[in-house]
Amino acid sequence: MIVKLGAEYLDSSNPNDLARHNRRYDFIISTLNVDFDLDTYLKMLRPQGKFCLVAQPLNKMAMSVGLLYDNAQRTIYGNYTGSRKDMVEMLDFSAKHNIESVVEVMPFSKMNEAIEAVRKGKVPMRLVLENQK
Repeated sequence: MIVKLGAEYLDSSNPNDLARHNRRYDFIISTLNVDFDLDTYLKMLRPQGKFCLVAQPLNKMAMSVGLLYDNAQRTIYGNYTGSRKDMVEMLDFSAKHNIESVVEVMPFSKMNEAIEAVRKGKVPMRLVLENQK
């Protein structure tokens, strides 16, 4: 499902596996708020690739500055995720243009099954638990 939507999920818990993605991506968005090796991700960017941080890692991050000017001209930047007003405007825009997210919905009574599906990677994009009426 992720590939169908133009994205790919990478499990960052295996740094050796990440190396096979060097110079593969035009854009990486990081939602990590934990420490990680920034150099590993910068190496995954193609020339003129962009790395966007939308979460604040807990500690200062080190990086090899050479990864920014090694003929690849990579860019690192942060992005403010927006205010409540921004969110309302985005939701209005999405409704107006029939933009929907891919969501699997399960009742709270199946919470254990939902957790197991997430652990096994069986959830296509996002799983939402809802109250039964």
